[in-house]
Amino acid sequence: MPPDAGEWVPVLSWLAAAGYALAVFFYLRHFFRRDRRTYRLPMALLSAAVAVHTVWLVAERVSLGYLPFARAPEALSLVAWGIAVAYWFIERRTGHEAFGAFMIPVVFLFQAVAAGFMLALPRPPGPLPAILQSVWFEIHVGAALFSYCVFAVAFAAGLMHILLFHELRLKHFGFFFERMPPLDALERINFQAVALGFLFLTIGLASGVVWSLSTRAGSLLLDAKEISAIVVWLLYAANVHTRSRLGWRGRRTALFSVINFLLLFVVFFITSFVLKAHQF
Repeated sequence: MPPDAGEWVPVLSWLAAAGYALAVFFYLRHFFRRDRRTYRLPMALLSAAVAVHTVWLVAERVSLGYLPFARAPEALSLVAWGIAVAYWFIERRTGHEAFGAFMIPVVFLFQAVAAGFMLALPRPPGPLPAILQSVWFEIHVGAALFSYCVFAVAFAAGLMHILLFHELRLKHFGFFFERMPPLDALERINFQAVALGFLFLTIGLASGVVWSLSTRAGSLLLDAKEISAIVVWLLYAANVHTRSRLGWRGRRTALFSVINFLLLFVVFFITSFVLKAHQF
């Protein structure tokens, strides 16, 4: 990597954010106007933004010598990339562009926040700290970030379910009815995403405990980040339990997943960027 990589690599993150912003505009425009003349433009813009984001990811990997996940801004950007890629495959497989109006704004928000903090902070210095050079740490971070990506899918499906349910309850078969998948499909996607995300969040939490015990002589740090991770795990455990054991269906489980994801983002932002917990 050229010596001036530190100057141009962060620019790629801003270009990705700009590309996502354009994609958000045209996904929302298509969602509201249903203009078939430009229905391919949002996916084209998203593909270009994902390509730029992927170049940033590779460039950071080459420059740093490891995937950019050790600090909160880079980890958040990695989540944004994961959500964008997940949506790309969802639209290619199902053809439902409506998801884009709900998932791509999340991608843009995450990437814009990440790019802003990456611009304000100095670039990571050299190799990973010794405490982070562990396979358990890689499993911990990888599983946790993947769970965040899947929870974003559940959030989008849950929010769409709530809006469509409200319209159908009022017997208005109009705006959302014409644009969204059926309620049962949204409910299925929502629960499958919550269950898969909960599985990987559990793996991330368990591997984090093993990593913490192996690197701190058998002790846990229990800082704000770790405590909040346990709280988030309990919330999603309740989300899974109320559906599988208590028989919750429809709007209640959808609302549960939407609230949980919003709390997840708020908790991540406060612990990572305000309290700056889990800094190594």
